[in-house]
Amino acid sequence: MKTLITEDPVPLGQLIREGGLVVFPTETVFGIGADSTQASACAKIYEIKKRPKDNPLIAHFRHWSAIEEYCEIPKIAKQLFQKFSPGPLALVLPTKEKPIFTCGLPSLAVRIPNHAGALSLLEAAKVPISAPSANLSGRPSLTRIEDVIREFDGKVEGILLGEIPEIGIESTVLDLTSEHPVLLRPGMLSVERIENYLKTEGIVSKINQIEGTSLQPLSPGMKYRHYAPDAQVILLPKDAFLEFQSKGETNDLFLGFHISSPKKGDVLLENNNDYMKKLYSTLVDADLLGKKRVICEMPKPDEYAKAILNRITKAIARS
Repeated sequence: MKTLITEDPVPLGQLIREGGLVVFPTETVFGIGADSTQASACAKIYEIKKRPKDNPLIAHFRHWSAIEEYCEIPKIAKQLFQKFSPGPLALVLPTKEKPIFTCGLPSLAVRIPNHAGALSLLEAAKVPISAPSANLSGRPSLTRIEDVIREFDGKVEGILLGEIPEIGIESTVLDLTSEHPVLLRPGMLSVERIENYLKTEGIVSKINQIEGTSLQPLSPGMKYRHYAPDAQVILLPKDAFLEFQSKGETNDLFLGFHISSPKKGDVLLENNNDYMKKLYSTLVDADLLGKKRVICEMPKPDEYAKAILNRITKAIARS
């Protein structure tokens, strides 16, 4: 397959409408997208990613008013869209009687990306785009264009060039299909910020509650192991992290705030924003460099720590 790699969203939008797959950047991670209204196109995503068939996709839109064509939008959803969108927030909403791929569910996870390239692709395609992270299922999500091209050139119809993801981890997902909001996946947008805006403390967490069961998840990131390299991933507090460095294992790669003598591949972090941005690329590099272990330091205790720990613990589960 010849892959069209371009900065121009117009021909890529045409490929989407024709049922093709296009990898594109968002503010979170790269996504692999298909026309949400074509079930056969969305099925290709599952094939190329080797994704479990019951793991739903997030549909991307240009504006919340476009979402109304496909989903019921309760008052709280409009409030959240107006405050936090475009941005790294996906909402699970009840669907209307309108043809759109829902993975067999009566609901759909939707979001509006805060990325010029993603929005331009949506404008060119003139349809919503369903897109999980651009990676093989269970592997680290991709945040660098060179990794995307290495993984998907020749496998998809198109790749959109543009500004690389600024955040580095996937969106926060809230389920709004019941009376109270439910957190399904943590992200950069913390529950604390959402609760402060809504003036409520009623957001319930269901992170990882259906892992190991036969239940179908309502959104990505709930049920299956993710984000894992071939290298073993280890998470340590500061003192143990420093102790591991003193042992001088050449096949270890270190990711953290306290690295005394960084070697090739080691990543010295400044803060948790830096952690989110560099986590996945570090996991990818560990395999490219042939490292046996990735030693991660505990994130700093701030509003982003929950999302970082969620990704690392899922990577550990695969190791």
